[in-house]
Amino acid sequence: MLETIRRAVEETTAQLRERYIPLNLSAWEAATSGTPEALEKAARARAEWMRFWADPQAYARYKAWDEANAAADDPLVARSVRVLHLQYAEGQRDPAAIEEMSALMKDLDDAYTNFRAEVEGERLTANAIVEVLRTETNSARRQAVWEASKQIGPLVADQIRRLAELRNEAARRMGYPNFHRMSLELGELDPDWLYATLDELAQKTEEPFRAAKAEMDAALSERFGVPADELMPWHYAEPFFQKAPMIGGFDFDAIFEGRDLVELALRTYDGLGMEVRDILERSDLYEREGKDQHAFCIHIDLEGDVRVLCNLKPSLRWAETILHELGHAVYDKYIPQELPWLLRTPPHILSTEAMALLMGGRTLDAEWHVQVLGTPSGEAERVAAAGFAHERLDELIFARWVMVVVNFERLLYEDPSRDLNRTWWELVARYQLLNVPEGREALPDWATKYHIALAPAYYQNYLLGRIMSLQWEAWLREHVGGIVGRAEAGAFFRERIFAHGNAHHWEDALELATGERLQPDYFVQRYAR
Repeated sequence: MLETIRRAVEETTAQLRERYIPLNLSAWEAATSGTPEALEKAARARAEWMRFWADPQAYARYKAWDEANAAADDPLVARSVRVLHLQYAEGQRDPAAIEEMSALMKDLDDAYTNFRAEVEGERLTANAIVEVLRTETNSARRQAVWEASKQIGPLVADQIRRLAELRNEAARRMGYPNFHRMSLELGELDPDWLYATLDELAQKTEEPFRAAKAEMDAALSERFGVPADELMPWHYAEPFFQKAPMIGGFDFDAIFEGRDLVELALRTYDGLGMEVRDILERSDLYEREGKDQHAFCIHIDLEGDVRVLCNLKPSLRWAETILHELGHAVYDKYIPQELPWLLRTPPHILSTEAMALLMGGRTLDAEWHVQVLGTPSGEAERVAAAGFAHERLDELIFARWVMVVVNFERLLYEDPSRDLNRTWWELVARYQLLNVPEGREALPDWATKYHIALAPAYYQNYLLGRIMSLQWEAWLREHVGGIVGRAEAGAFFRERIFAHGNAHHWEDALELATGERLQPDYFVQRYAR
C-alpha cells in the first residue's frame, strides 16, 4: 500500500508542477505589466489550477489515505498525503463556478493593479497617497486624497460579494457552514481557537491601545489644529489606519533619505550568512505605471527561482518592506531541494510571515543602525528608544486592524447579503476607535482592501506571524545574543526553521525550533504592558 501511495503522490506532484510554474510566471507578468494580455493569461492559468484541484476522485483517494493514516511508515509521504487531501478539499468546485470565479478574479486583478486615485485631475499612486498622509497638514487636502483612495470600492464591491457567494457554495458542498471557517480549517488553523485568541488579544490590548491612541491623538490634534475628538480617518498616516503616524518629533524617514535600500538589505542578509543577490537580480523593485502597487515575494518553481516585487522609495516604510519581502524570499530559497517538491514550502503562511516580520522589524533595532547604517552607538540607542515607542504604537494599531479585517471576513462569509458597509464601519469604530465620517456608512469602503477580494482569510497570519517572530526572537536573544550580524542566527533559521520545509504541522515545527507551541502572551508582554 505504501508504495502505491508513494507512486500516486509522485504522479500528482508531476502534474502539479506542470501547472504551478506557468501559474506563477503568468501572475508575475500580470503584476509587473498590468496589460490586458498578461491579465488574461494569468486568469487562464488560474482557472486551469482551480480545475486541477476540483477532481473529486483525487480528493476522495487522498482523503481516505489521510484519514486512515495509510502512509504512517514514511512521514514525508504521510505529510504529502495530508497536504494533498487539504488542498483538494478546498478545491472542490463545479466547472461553472470555476469559470465564473476565474472571470471575477481576473476583473478584480485588473481593477486593483491599474487603479490610481484621482484628485482634481491628478492620478495618484499608492506611494503618493501615503506621502500626502505623511506630510500634508491641510485637512481638506488630506480628506480629498483619502476619499480618492476609496474610489475603487464602488467599482468592485458587487463582484467581491458575488465571489464570496461562490466561495460559500463550494464550502457548503464540502459540509462547512461557510468559506471562512473552511479556509481556516483546511489551512490547519482551528477557527474557534483563532476567534477566541483574537477576542482575548482584543481584551488585553484594549486599554493599552486606548491610552496610546489618546496620546497619539493629542499630538495629531496639535499638528492639524483639530480637536482630538474630531479627528477623522484621513488625519492618520495611512488610508486604513493600519500603521502608526510619525509623532514625537523623530523623523524616521529622514534616516533613509539618499540611502540605497538595496545595499542596506544586502548588508543585513550578508550579516546572517544569507545570500540574496541572486533573488534581487530576478526581482522588480521600483514603481512605474501599470505595475502592481503592492509588495510580495513569489517562488516561481519551488526549485530556487525566488523573486520579490516592491515599489521602493527611500523611507522607513520601504526599508522595512524590502527586508520583509526578502525574509519571505530566504525562507523559500533555503528550504532544501532534497525535500519532496510538494513539501518545499513553509508549513503555513504564518510561518513565512513570521520571518518577514522579524526581518522587517530590524529597521528600528539599535544593532542594525550601528552595523548596517553605520550610526554611532549613542545615536543608535536614541533612535532605538524612539523606535521602540513607534514600534509599540505601530503593533498595537496593526493588531486592532487585523481584528477589523478578520471579524469583517467572518461576518461577510456568514452572510454576504448583510449590510457590509455598515458592518465595516461598526468594526472600525469598535476596534480602531475611529470616528465614522458622515455618509461613509452608505459606501463600500470595505471593498477598497485588496486582501478581502483576492487574499481572503489571510490577514490573521500577520498577527500570528508576529507572535511567532517574537518567540523566535526570544530564543535567539537567549541562545545567540540577538539577530543582526550573527551568523549563528542565520544558522538557526536555516537549520531549525527552513530545513523542515512543510514536513510538519506549523505548530509542531515551531515547537521543534523553540521548545514551545504558539504563545500569544509574547505579544502582550512586549506591546501591551
